[in-house]
Amino acid sequence: MNPELYRAASSGDLSFFERFANSETLVDVTIEKSTVLHVAVQCNHPQVAQKLVVLRPSLLYQTNSKGDTPLHVAARVGSHSMVKFLVEHIKSLDVEIGGQKILSMVNLVKDTALHVAVRYGKSEVVEDLIKEDPKLAMFINNAGESALFLAVDRKFYNIASQILSAAPECSLAGRDGMNVLHAIAIRSSRKSFFFFFFSFS
Repeated sequence: MNPELYRAASSGDLSFFERFANSETLVDVTIEKSTVLHVAVQCNHPQVAQKLVVLRPSLLYQTNSKGDTPLHVAARVGSHSMVKFLVEHIKSLDVEIGGQKILSMVNLVKDTALHVAVRYGKSEVVEDLIKEDPKLAMFINNAGESALFLAVDRKFYNIASQILSAAPECSLAGRDGMNVLHAIAIRSSRKSFFFFFFSFS
């Protein structure tokens, strides 16, 4: 990637991008194949991200070497405002990539942005994503894990409750032939076990 481009995206230099007008330079990528939008999202610069999406909307669905979209990156960072911004623009594009809507795109290990948000304990982001598309709770990654399984396995019980409330038809699948109930029994206190047992009833 052009060093000036990287510096501007990582430092939040909005004035640099205000001089652009759909420049081909914006398609440059880093060694990890991250776009300038990935960089701006990773460094949590929403104004730069907004400008980049206006200049080149296709950046929203470009993936890096791990298969992560900018939404995956925002979910990992846990920026509630960034995720809301990206989701709104993704909805306006309504584009399918390989038969999937951008919001439900998976990376190389088949994690959705919801999987990523759960894994890093980003409850506000989980709430945004699951309300926007409850079907995300049905996705299973390469390890066989659903978002609900990940939440319980990491003892993020508030996140598990958010998923159950917004998507009662969610997948219970877990890795190594386990499911959510196995994770509850292994990870939870007796009180938590009964809470989740009756949530499933």
